[in-house]
Amino acid sequence: MLTFVESISLAGDRAKQNDDACGFLGARAWVLDGATDLHGEPLTGWKSDASWIAHFANARLYAADAGDMRDAVRGASVAAKTAFTALLTGRAFERWQSPISSLLMVEEAADGVAGIDLGDSRVFALDADGGVQSAGGPTAGREAETRAAAQQTDADKPLLERTATIEMLRRGRAALNQDGAHWTFGIDPKCADHARAWSFKLARPAHVLLMTDGFAALTDQYGAYDAAGLVRAALDKGLQELGRELREIEAQDSGGTLHPRFKKSDDATALLLRLS
Repeated sequence: MLTFVESISLAGDRAKQNDDACGFLGARAWVLDGATDLHGEPLTGWKSDASWIAHFANARLYAADAGDMRDAVRGASVAAKTAFTALLTGRAFERWQSPISSLLMVEEAADGVAGIDLGDSRVFALDADGGVQSAGGPTAGREAETRAAAQQTDADKPLLERTATIEMLRRGRAALNQDGAHWTFGIDPKCADHARAWSFKLARPAHVLLMTDGFAALTDQYGAYDAAGLVRAALDKGLQELGRELREIEAQDSGGTLHPRFKKSDDATALLLRLS
């Protein structure tokens, strides 16, 4: 049985909205991470289009039946495309403005859990035998982002005022979600066909930790834990304490000297599950 233990969702900036979302229903759970808007005025009328796509998808996944995960993602994307088109009321938009979100979903399987993902969210699983497995990423994308962030000469300015940075990010965003490219969840239903599928064989009882990249930074970017250590810390300390540690690391490196990044802190969401 897959059961809920604990969750956390921290805004990267308390003066702004949280562009993450998460859910747990039956034997299925997921996390969503809306990609930060690279334009000024949101097209959807929300505080950000990133928040709109993440929370729209979250609601659709809750409403989906217990069928195939890929079909649930496809249905959410079809509905998002219809809703976004209606909100635009005929207005044109650039490809890089299309709202997108990372999506990672798991469900119980006979011998463990199975899942699919689009984007850069992460999942770590620790089983009764001490075995650890992980999926999501990609870590290569994180490394490329870190290198790009380190090259900024105007990191002290708000993101949308960093001319060279924002142009680079828009080019990267425009290249997503097409043949031969990296895919995320969005308003192109073909994204469901490109979701990566994986499964973990786990000795029970096991624990499964789903995370957006803002929380997974504890492992993938800051090196505070390895995958097994992060799950154990979630069990021993709790997600709230890990969230405090995350923000403390970022506060001590607010300028990004040790850990180059585009924002001091990202939205950080995690969901801890027990498989018994």
